[in-house]
Amino acid sequence: MADSVGALGSVSADYATRGATFAAAERVERARAERISQLRLGAFAVAVGSGIALASDRGPEWVLVMALIVGVVGYIAAARRHAQLRRRAVWAGVRRVVCEQGVFRVERDWSSIASILNERSPGDHRYGHDLDVTGHASLSRLLDVTSAGPGRRALSAWLLDEVPPVAELRARQQAVRELAPAVEWRETLTAHAWSGSVARRGDVDRFLAWAEQAPWLIDRPALLWASRIFPFIIVPVIGLALLSALWSSGYTPRPSAGVIDVARLVGRWWAFALGASVLLSVSARKALVDRINAAMSHLSGLSAYAEMLAHVGTATFDAPRMAGIRARLATGWGAARELMRLGSIVRLAEARYSPMAHFVLQLLGLWDFHVLAALERWQRTSGAHARDWLAALGEAEALSALGTLAHDNPDWTIPEFVDGPARIDASALGHPLLPARSRVSNNVTVGPPGTFVLVTGSNMSGKSTLLRAIGTNVVLAQAGGPVCAESMRLVPVDIWTSIRIDDSLEAGVSLFMAELKRLKRIVDAARDAARVRPLLYLLDEMLHGTNTAERRIAARRVLNHLVQAGAIGAVTTHDLTLAEDSSLDSAAQRVHFTEQFVERDGTMTMTFDYRLRPGLATSANALKLLAMIGLER
Repeated sequence: MADSVGALGSVSADYATRGATFAAAERVERARAERISQLRLGAFAVAVGSGIALASDRGPEWVLVMALIVGVVGYIAAARRHAQLRRRAVWAGVRRVVCEQGVFRVERDWSSIASILNERSPGDHRYGHDLDVTGHASLSRLLDVTSAGPGRRALSAWLLDEVPPVAELRARQQAVRELAPAVEWRETLTAHAWSGSVARRGDVDRFLAWAEQAPWLIDRPALLWASRIFPFIIVPVIGLALLSALWSSGYTPRPSAGVIDVARLVGRWWAFALGASVLLSVSARKALVDRINAAMSHLSGLSAYAEMLAHVGTATFDAPRMAGIRARLATGWGAARELMRLGSIVRLAEARYSPMAHFVLQLLGLWDFHVLAALERWQRTSGAHARDWLAALGEAEALSALGTLAHDNPDWTIPEFVDGPARIDASALGHPLLPARSRVSNNVTVGPPGTFVLVTGSNMSGKSTLLRAIGTNVVLAQAGGPVCAESMRLVPVDIWTSIRIDDSLEAGVSLFMAELKRLKRIVDAARDAARVRPLLYLLDEMLHGTNTAERRIAARRVLNHLVQAGAIGAVTTHDLTLAEDSSLDSAAQRVHFTEQFVERDGTMTMTFDYRLRPGLATSANALKLLAMIGLER
């Protein structure tokens, strides 16, 4: 354990060192930005002062003109430089936060790790709630170095959904091994995911629905071509009408009489031109407004995703899984390029936020028609690829998160998937959510089919933690990630648990009935002839919501069903006679935890070593606990 703590201390120190470097860079860039801001203010003052002096004729004209030019050019240059420095300061700040969060993850400082927004709730999932896949101190939070959209969606699916084929798991493992030492690449991807306004999961869903919907305008060629041709009529007609008015008023030099007559003739149609523009806009207004607003409201976080896609697309890793992701991002004109192009179109649509400018653009150029046509052309050429692009990005983020987990825990291992009867063999298996300084590891074997591990021991000795350690490590293994063990060999399994059971006053379901329903689902799953993988069950203190005699009978029946179905599992109990039934005696692999009581200065204290021992427990501590808190009599 000392070696593990030392290795993690080195990782934590490395994070802290890089974080301090980025913090220093952030301070430097902000200081530079402040100085440039002052220069920009000075250039603005020079430009304004020289402009006022030039207008009032209060100095040498050539000097004032030069000062005005220098002020304007200086202001523009300073503004550009200031924006650049601000972006660099923000980027350094994000990189600093990434490193700070790395320290918190290594130390399992759950109160400081950034909270997860809109995470997928496991609900009545077969193991998600029991094994802390989501929640405050959870696998999802430990792995959350992803964006809120594609990355978190992919990671959630890998942790909670069906187990993929072994070939896919091995491909993920190969990628994770390669990504673990690629610190700069992983942290840059995380920084892009955390910077700016990255779209939430709901935004991504709406964007994909928009990207894949059928176009409206470009399927109406008459309307589309009218919007293209009309501006070439409207602008010249109105322009000639204005020129004719200016010539008639004498404000501008008059051309020849023939030109004036032509201008007057054409200019008389200005009202019809404007009327046609207004009529066309009004007739299509609802469709234009709805579709442009839909695009603008669903495309949040485009720039951040484009940068992430560009970063992933330029990766040079050798793992086939990463090469496949790069190939998917290269479809069409390329994911990053196309998303950036879409961002440019959306910026054109933002003219709607300036009502006066938008009014003129729409009246003279039918602006919204051209914007919608550009959006729909993007939908037609790239919309069909968008879902796969974001799915590929999510997979890259999930692999990067698992690589980060492997990097942050150098004493962990990549498990080995084997063929044959259901079995899990692990040496020095620990709970991945516990800090290394307090984690105790044990050798654990679950299987072969038709057997179960019977875990006994006193209260707080570590029985439930052992079940969760087995389950969470299997979840990580079957996501393609590292596990908290020195070594681990397993056959892929379907995990079912009954650890945290709640009653429901609203549904009228007692604790006992809620657990019975969960156990029924587990038994049914074990008996399912269509099941393609062995079943692993983890049961904590079965049926403790009823009396002892009935609990013993019911628990034995449940275990008999699971043993006969060929499932493997681990069961905790305080009932030392649970496996004395002849049908269970040979199937039970008995192990236990124990405790020590020490009296110091007249005070009784209880300690645990959390070491797994063979056989049944030989001690109990309930009455001693009562005595410790002053309730012995």
